[in-house]
Amino acid sequence: MGARVLIRGRTTLFFLPTALLAGCAGVPAPVAPAPQPLGLMELTISGLGTGPVSASLRPLGAALSPQAITTLPGGIQVRALASSAFDVGARGAGGQRYLSATFEVRNASQTAQAAYPDARQQLTFFAAGAPGNLQGTAITRLVRFDTSPADPTIALNLLPTHGMDYSPLQGRALVRPHAADLQFFTEAEADPATWAQGSAVTDAGVSTIFPYGFVVRHVSGVGRTLPANPGASQFDGRVTFAYRLPLQSAAADDPYQVRILLQAAEDTTPRVSESLEEQTTPGAQTVSQRAAALQGTLPAGTAVQVATLSGSTYAGASPVAVCRVRTAGTAAAPTTFLGSSC
Repeated sequence: MGARVLIRGRTTLFFLPTALLAGCAGVPAPVAPAPQPLGLMELTISGLGTGPVSASLRPLGAALSPQAITTLPGGIQVRALASSAFDVGARGAGGQRYLSATFEVRNASQTAQAAYPDARQQLTFFAAGAPGNLQGTAITRLVRFDTSPADPTIALNLLPTHGMDYSPLQGRALVRPHAADLQFFTEAEADPATWAQGSAVTDAGVSTIFPYGFVVRHVSGVGRTLPANPGASQFDGRVTFAYRLPLQSAAADDPYQVRILLQAAEDTTPRVSESLEEQTTPGAQTVSQRAAALQGTLPAGTAVQVATLSGSTYAGASPVAVCRVRTAGTAAAPTTFLGSSC
């Protein structure tokens, strides 16, 4: 039996940009403009196992070294909305802790909180690796309740999910329909070398971009566009970051706080992704239904792709068989995956 803790707040946070870039580059079929890097940040989720759970995004823009690029002068404004954590299963018998943090997103600058005149599309937060990260993952720090470092190998088992809710009737975690923001990519799509001005990412000290991330949705639940010129309190976007990790043998060894490195980028390829959990326990809305809902917001002739992992039974239109997603190591020397080979 699991218990859920949900805390809602109104803390306004920001991230600073790497750049807003123009240009296109080829990616695997169908061909689409390359992602455009926007900013590097660190997500922190605290209070795990004790409550209340809280979350924040710390901008790392000052550490970046943009060169001959055009930057958004004030970054993108975000605001913490809700955080949660719950356990499924028994400690020492495969039990898992699910955690998530949801933020509101406004298409406006950090410094003056002035609205931008251009709309944002498919704003995605990719997991990022750097030399100081734990075990070659996107995890920068794991801390126990007593403030001592948790076992760094736990980072290898901190795996991304959609936003999840606990179902007392089924005794398991189910995908939350309007928090299914996890997105899968191919290694080629996640390679900054294929991005417009992707050198700004590596110049910032990022050693690898992992082929998964979390995509911003419109607050209405319809589409993913952040419109231009939002009002002063108009946060049009929402994004949920979500992970799961195994419960340790002793509660004192569980991470109380986790920190994760993220690289924001504006993508242009409409896609939804089917998580491993959905393969065995579909939520209230299937991946096909999510794809159809997103399709209804797009111009004629633009198809929504559906990314799947090994074991998927999806048989609909525009599949992208990612099969497995690297969560540790580099593309050349991967060490841990979500999913398995097809």
